[in-house]
Amino acid sequence: MFLLSRGKNATDQWSIETPFEEKQNDTADILVVDNDKFEIIDIKTRNLSKAAQSPNIISAYKLAQLCAKMIDNEDYDVFTISYFEVDWELVNDKLICRDAYHANLFKATPASLYINWAAAMQVQFHVCDLDQTFQGSMKEWAKLYLKHFVTQARRRSEEMIKKFVKPFEKYIED
Repeated sequence: MFLLSRGKNATDQWSIETPFEEKQNDTADILVVDNDKFEIIDIKTRNLSKAAQSPNIISAYKLAQLCAKMIDNEDYDVFTISYFEVDWELVNDKLICRDAYHANLFKATPASLYINWAAAMQVQFHVCDLDQTFQGSMKEWAKLYLKHFVTQARRRSEEMIKKFVKPFEKYIED
């Protein structure tokens, strides 16, 4: 529920007739609930005629918070996050689907996830390129992701201090 939270008022007012308004930072395009299990589905489209960096997938910080909540609550197997990529081209004023891909976030090796610190700490990947070799448990995934996140955050903070603090410390008056 942490990933889908919209606030009490918005949630209380939700219905088929009055669905949530789409927001830029939404984690899901589709939510499937089956036997008290949740599948969060996010759809990414890709215009093959344009070269572009990998899309923003999910906030690395939000994912770290999620992993911490899973560990704190020992709640590992109630949801999954799936991504679908639809590759398309515009041909004679028609969108032509060239390919489609599916990947499960929790089947990706956590250390393989790229965190773009300059893009609001977003995990970025093309779904078609996402590693799907992780075979451990959700608990193992959560701990490995947190290790990856903390290692990357430490490295980033050390670089920031070296580049943006150290050169100017001598100018600060005590």
